Amino acid sequence: MLSSAVLGFDARVTGAHRPVWEAGRRALYLLRTGVEAPLSADRLVWPSLFDLDGAPPAPAWTGANALVWDDLEALRGFVAERWPPPVPPHAVVAVTWVSDRGFAEAGATGPYREPTKPAATSPAWTMLGFDVADGSLLSGLMNCGYSTDEVDALRARWAPRLNERHLFGSIEDALAFRKVTDRRVPEHAPFFVYGLYLVG
Repeated sequence: MLSSAVLGFDARVTGAHRPVWEAGRRALYLLRTGVEAPLSADRLVWPSLFDLDGAPPAPAWTGANALVWDDLEALRGFVAERWPPPVPPHAVVAVTWVSDRGFAEAGATGPYREPTKPAATSPAWTMLGFDVADGSLLSGLMNCGYSTDEVDALRARWAPRLNERHLFGSIEDALAFRKVTDRRVPEHAPFFVYGLYLVG
């Protein structure tokens, strides 16, 4: 049985600040190579406002889970009140943990099922897709390079299942790829499935 829990929120860069990947990076890290600016739970793939030069430092504690805020309004308030104007273009996103094991599989670095505000997803949010990442949100889908020995077979099987953002549209596909990634990148296992939502 599948369960989903909100882990936290972030403000991710858009517009000119959103990096377009050069061809060599796409060839090494992406299965669907036509995607020039992938979206991800991983801030090394899709940077946060807080990764930009000159960003005001985030509070020492924003929540139990790595690099996301557990309070949506606290995040919005910090950006509105503390950012030197003009605030760069950005999208507010929510990250959820989708578990088929009753949230019992967390690793040493998370994810941690702790209270968030809001506590559940909203019908008004836009589902962007599912990522596969470790407990610290490092993406096994887009940030663990594919070797020349494996990449052709993996692309043939998985690239058609990825959307234009390089995220899975199907939770079943994401769960299946999680198992592949646990075997492929054991140094970062266990991996988890994360839903990514556009909040505003």
